[in-house]
Amino acid sequence: MKRSLLFIICFVTTVLITQGQDQISVRKYKPFKVDLGINLTFPTESVLTTGGGLFIEPRYGINDHLQVGLQLASNILGEGESLFNHKEAIFRAQAISNLSASSEYQFGLNETRPFVGILAGMYRRSNYEIVDSADGTIITRYNDRVNFGLAPRVGVISGKFRLNATYHFTGKTISDFVSIGVGMQFGGGKIKAKPKTYNYNEDW
Repeated sequence: MKRSLLFIICFVTTVLITQGQDQISVRKYKPFKVDLGINLTFPTESVLTTGGGLFIEPRYGINDHLQVGLQLASNILGEGESLFNHKEAIFRAQAISNLSASSEYQFGLNETRPFVGILAGMYRRSNYEIVDSADGTIITRYNDRVNFGLAPRVGVISGKFRLNATYHFTGKTISDFVSIGVGMQFGGGKIKAKPKTYNYNEDW
């Protein structure tokens, strides 16, 4: 969590420094866009295995660099096997969803540009079970859990495609995880330049 707070401080400082410069720039990209994509998820707990998920994130560009939005995502951390109470046990897959406010800063104005950002919102883990590997009986069952979480992320945009890496700090009793997301952006394309008009009275 300390790393997340440090990331937020750095992120806000960067925005404040660059915000003044952006005021004099002319907007190059349309402000509204929606990202759709898939995640590959890597749990930080060794008893779980790699999984995957989906996300949708509408975003609005305050300017061509600073973006704010709302992410809705659902991820699965894969089933694993380990010792539990001195028994060989299977840890069932965990489904973790989140609804988070998002912000990011995009560097440069080229078609390909890197970005840094942060997600902050609610994470929900659904019920899951730990069962005996030998006979499949339930050893213990965990009820669903809701926590506030933070998720710093970095990535790159290339045209309509986005690639990002996100570390999800999900709070107590919900497994932290890293997601690698690949998505496509709908909307937010370049603003077409208006044709130049001439005042023939002035020209002549």
